[in-house]
Amino acid sequence: MKKLKKKLRVLKYIIFNCFFIILYSSISFADQISFEIKGNNYTDSDVIISLLKNIPQRVDEEFSNEIIKTLNKSNLFSDVSVKFSDNKYTIIVKEFPNIDNLYFTNNERLNDEDLELIALESDLKNFNVSSINKFIKEIKKMYEAFGYNNVLINYNEKINIENNTVDLYFNIDEGKITKINQIIITGNDMIASQDIKEVIKSKTKSFRNIFANNNYKPIIAQSDIYNISNYYKNRGYLEVKVDYKVEFLKTNRVNIYFNIIEGNIYYISSIKIKDDKSILNSNILNSINLEINNFVQNNKNFSLKEIKELRKKVSSIIFEAGVNFFEINTFDKVENNKVDIIFQILPIKPVYTNQIKIFGNTRTYDYVIRRELDIIEGDAIYKNQIQNIRDKLVSLKLFETVNVTEQKIEDESINIIIEVEEKQTGSFNAGVSVGTLDGFSIVTGLKERNFYGTGRSLDLLLNTSKDKNEFKVLTTDRLSYENDADISYKLNYKQQDFSKSSSYKLDTFSTGTGIGYKLNKNLYHNIDLEYVLKDYKITDSSTASNSILNSSGGNVSILLKNNLRYSTLNSGFIPKNGNFINFNNSIETPTSSSNGFIRNIITFKKYYSNNNNNIFSFQTKLGNIFSLNDKDILTDNKFALGGRWLRGFDNYGAGPRNSRTSYVGGNNIAVTKFDYSYEINNNQNFPIFLNFFNDYGMIWDNKTKPTQTDNSLRASAGFGIKYYSPIGPIGFSWGFPLMDKEYDIKRMFLFSVGNID
Repeated sequence: MKKLKKKLRVLKYIIFNCFFIILYSSISFADQISFEIKGNNYTDSDVIISLLKNIPQRVDEEFSNEIIKTLNKSNLFSDVSVKFSDNKYTIIVKEFPNIDNLYFTNNERLNDEDLELIALESDLKNFNVSSINKFIKEIKKMYEAFGYNNVLINYNEKINIENNTVDLYFNIDEGKITKINQIIITGNDMIASQDIKEVIKSKTKSFRNIFANNNYKPIIAQSDIYNISNYYKNRGYLEVKVDYKVEFLKTNRVNIYFNIIEGNIYYISSIKIKDDKSILNSNILNSINLEINNFVQNNKNFSLKEIKELRKKVSSIIFEAGVNFFEINTFDKVENNKVDIIFQILPIKPVYTNQIKIFGNTRTYDYVIRRELDIIEGDAIYKNQIQNIRDKLVSLKLFETVNVTEQKIEDESINIIIEVEEKQTGSFNAGVSVGTLDGFSIVTGLKERNFYGTGRSLDLLLNTSKDKNEFKVLTTDRLSYENDADISYKLNYKQQDFSKSSSYKLDTFSTGTGIGYKLNKNLYHNIDLEYVLKDYKITDSSTASNSILNSSGGNVSILLKNNLRYSTLNSGFIPKNGNFINFNNSIETPTSSSNGFIRNIITFKKYYSNNNNNIFSFQTKLGNIFSLNDKDILTDNKFALGGRWLRGFDNYGAGPRNSRTSYVGGNNIAVTKFDYSYEINNNQNFPIFLNFFNDYGMIWDNKTKPTQTDNSLRASAGFGIKYYSPIGPIGFSWGFPLMDKEYDIKRMFLFSVGNID
């Protein structure tokens, strides 16, 4: 046994020494491989050798080919050859000239500094074709971002043989900016083209917005595919597919075709909570289930956006109940166009915020971003909050992109990294409207959503027409860090000419402040306090009402307004489904020049469509105003009947009056409109609707009885055409009074461009 062990020890010794000898020989053999570099007048030999990877143990032809391939890829050499003998590689290179200077001609949109920066970012250092082509490609991309899609670039070189450098001379033919002629949407059977055009960034000029930026930018058109797809998915069309093509016209314009395959609509079947770890008590679960039941009742279609909003609300319920460290995982099961959703609640290990770092906001102040965060340094944070941060920052519409990431410091501590890319937040808009009721009017406006980087919005509006001129300044900002309410300040000056209807002109100056906030996704409330100066100028004292005559000259009042708005309309342009309810309450306090009043107005609109070709709508308005001092209400504060709310009658055409040029109006109004519209051309881009209507209205009650009044019902019926043209909506209607009085002023034909509601 001892002899056997001894023999084994000898055998191990022999094996170890053999292995060592073989290893040493291999290393020594590899060490004998040498390299000789020739032709590298400007590139260090060690740099060239460092480019070579996985050097073999012996010299062979296969590695010679690998050397040529690797060095050619480096873009340092115009030619590479390799010779080998024994244990030596001889590498012969011909270096590209180094670029010494870049010169540009005919470049107006991009200056030399911009182009040199592109060269730096493209790593353009040596004179080789691939690097130069890459540089030219990047220049064209930059031009495309401004709408130049026909840029031609050529170059020539001047080589300095003595130091192997080159000067490059680029001639740039920028061409003209490519404009979008038309945006044509096909395949959208269930959603109107105009609704889709509202969510895309590619625009065309129209009669309503003649200053729209209609430059064609490929990167914007590509992003519009995502915008359209997301718009559909948030309405239940989970299988939607979108692509686009561009038709270049001879006039340096393009037509963009967005083709949509809508697919089937998906519905919510059920939403359940899965709490296997039992971290929620019965009270929390009841609150969550109540929120879910309410959600399911109001959201039949599956929507990624709405599911995310529901998950936020569920998170808030859990968090407010004192459960801090949890996460919600969402699972869905799709079957037969129905979606079952499960929110899985899981406990997580506590993690705390070390630092919140913000990058990319060269213009926007940090506090504008920080006030959107629900956390500060030192707070506990869980996974869902990271996504919530991004969603809130995106909703500001101040940034092109928002990225929120975690940087782990230790097991229980992280840094939150917020990277934003700012975008243009200012715009100038102009439009016109033409009609038989309001005549020709021009509306221009300047809007800035991030005034001097403060997150404050600023709106300037000028509206001018024959009988009305208005100038408005409105600025809005967040009320405080603790809530999402907005505070606004406004200044308004308006000139109105009521000479034809009521024998006076009115100049109104008002200034005030207000607070507005969302109660939920469909319900919005705002309250405003205004200081109002009015100047009544009588144009015909023989026909003006006594209340107007008594108020001639300057008048001061303080106005408190409450407005509650609820809307589930599918579109603001061509509504086809949904409800709209608006309640407005105004209180004018009595002053030395005003008797004061309380006015309430309720407006209700309901739209229904069994398909896109048939639209039924019902609209009604109820209003009441009464004096706080039991005095006569001024005419401009009373209600008027006619025009768009009672077709077949002129503005201020129906109801109490003293004479043709002395309309009085009334303290109460009730008006209802029934409409049926049928699309007659089946064109989603520029639809034409044949419209039939039936209107009813009544206006009554005055402290001082007018000469002509009987508080009776008025009615009309008629038909019309609504054409949503490339220059804006155009409306024609013929209304025929069914119930009227001889002193009413009729207007049977109405024509309007820009406002056809």
